[in-house]
Amino acid sequence: MSSKSSSSRSSGRPRGPTGPVKLYLTAYNAAAAAAWSYVLYRIAAHMGGADGLTGLKEWAGVQGTTETLLKRSRTAVDDAGEVVKWVQTSALLEVVHAASGLVRSPIGTTVAQVASRLALVWGVCEIFPEIPHSPFYVSMVTAWSLAEIIRYTHYATGLQGFKLKPLEWIRYTAFYILYPLGAGSEAILMFLSGRVAKEEYGLFAQLAINSLVSAWPVALFLLMSYMHGQRRKHLGSPRTLAPSAGKSSTATTTTPEKRARHDITSRVSETNVLEDTAAQTPARSTRSHTRKSQ
Repeated sequence: MSSKSSSSRSSGRPRGPTGPVKLYLTAYNAAAAAAWSYVLYRIAAHMGGADGLTGLKEWAGVQGTTETLLKRSRTAVDDAGEVVKWVQTSALLEVVHAASGLVRSPIGTTVAQVASRLALVWGVCEIFPEIPHSPFYVSMVTAWSLAEIIRYTHYATGLQGFKLKPLEWIRYTAFYILYPLGAGSEAILMFLSGRVAKEEYGLFAQLAINSLVSAWPVALFLLMSYMHGQRRKHLGSPRTLAPSAGKSSTATTTTPEKRARHDITSRVSETNVLEDTAAQTPARSTRSHTRKSQ
């Protein structure tokens, strides 16, 4: 066994993908980041008014910005709904990657996240088409898009050996806002669909949907806990990075200077040796030896 192979084993560091697998994962992550960028563009263009005016009040200039955005958010699914549905469906490959070991993502967390989103785009939005005509659909898709653009871009650059500090910080910090925003919007849309289900299918349909909604906080807690652990792993603990309270940064970073040892070898003589020995001997011990010698 060569020394190189034995050192790689002893280090215990997991090897990254190589060859065709690395090329495939890079292409997949780059394509996914581009797809979610297109979704975000469609939502932003719709909310920005690229599709025309929302009504006579806006045309006359008597409609406020908030009212305009609310009106546009109720029709965003008509403009971007199909794109969102199929881009999100492609995330099933994430489950395949985790299950086959191509990536080190935990299979349970991956399945939970993908399943919850598919329940929205293929379940709620298809069975109850009036539900996504809600401002929470826009907040949900916006949070999804931003989170996925950051995540896939981070993966793609990492596979190519580029470690961008700002991107890594955003990857392991933005989730504190984007994940609760996305999951909260999902839960609200799911809850609203329960009311419609009660009118169309009865009380048991609403209870079944509400039971699913009750799982959202648990799933979000697990996902946030996992991401918080990843943040500490990649960015470090804030306590170890920042100086302690009440202490100056100089005091925490400055190491005490070591006192130079007394060198008696430069001028070795009987006098020097005796003087150095006397300096290192307690005074009481010296007096006791003197009395004995007398």
